[in-house]
Amino acid sequence: MDISIVIVNWNTKDDLRAALQSCYDHGEPRRIETIVIDNGSSDGSVEMVREEFPQTTLLANSDNRGYTAACNQGMREAVGRYYLMLNSDAQLTAGCLQELVRVMDAYPDIGTAGAQLHYPDGSDQPSAYRFPTLSSRLLPAKWVQAAEAISAAPSGGSANIYQVDWVVGACHLVRAEAVAQVGMMDERIFMWYDDADWCLRMAQAGWRRVVAVEAVCVHKARKSAEALPPLRRNLQMSMSEFAYFRLHHGAIKTAALWAARTMYSLAKTIAFGLVWPLMAGRNRRIAEALSFNWGRLRFHLRHIADILWRAPKPYRAEDVK
Repeated sequence: MDISIVIVNWNTKDDLRAALQSCYDHGEPRRIETIVIDNGSSDGSVEMVREEFPQTTLLANSDNRGYTAACNQGMREAVGRYYLMLNSDAQLTAGCLQELVRVMDAYPDIGTAGAQLHYPDGSDQPSAYRFPTLSSRLLPAKWVQAAEAISAAPSGGSANIYQVDWVVGACHLVRAEAVAQVGMMDERIFMWYDDADWCLRMAQAGWRRVVAVEAVCVHKARKSAEALPPLRRNLQMSMSEFAYFRLHHGAIKTAALWAARTMYSLAKTIAFGLVWPLMAGRNRRIAEALSFNWGRLRFHLRHIADILWRAPKPYRAEDVK
């Protein structure tokens, strides 16, 4: 078996159907296996896979174990020499999988090759970034992506690849040999920042990370996350960010990041709190912004021990209170 396709799903039945169909439409059936790990979906995803894709290996969890834990479940079942980590809201296009395999076969020092991601309208989507640093993360939020994003700039001639720090985990082919050396995904991160963490460990072990320009994958982006309330989604991402910094940058830089995030939320809470009474409650957006920043401030203060001192642990939406 050449490629084991691992897909984690949580309540994205229709997108999952399209993802699986794209695998069978654009993959060679005798060279691939598909493994779906369902994290306690309640939308009929499990039944759909059993009925429409009986050739797929289905691992149905009773609850949401997290993206990293579910990916690791899938990799433990996998027998391919490459693992394709594919989001449930992503779809392969013609030639995508074959191009990823060609690149990996041609360069044995590549640990993972990411696809060139497109939005459903055909426009380019960021496919890779520079590793997060304290200096980039202290920038205003709207500048962070600009500071860390890596533009598509093929540097490999006819190979049509470009080297990056970390690839977006929506669609990337991972060498089983690299996983055996650096380990699977870090389950102390529930989801988000897992791809940056994995690629950093690959980099430290000497494995290259690239994007294959001609391997195009359509990605809707964050379809599962859209089901979460904005504050919970934001705080879950924050806890993964703090965990990443604790693991790779140490307690002092994590404390600096926490202080910056907390002071920002405090300033916004005060500002919106002063404005809101003047509007006599008529401006709904101000009320929502006040509630959002007050929630962030309370959470960062209440969970300071988990963020700065205790061992990192996975935070899921239910933990964000």
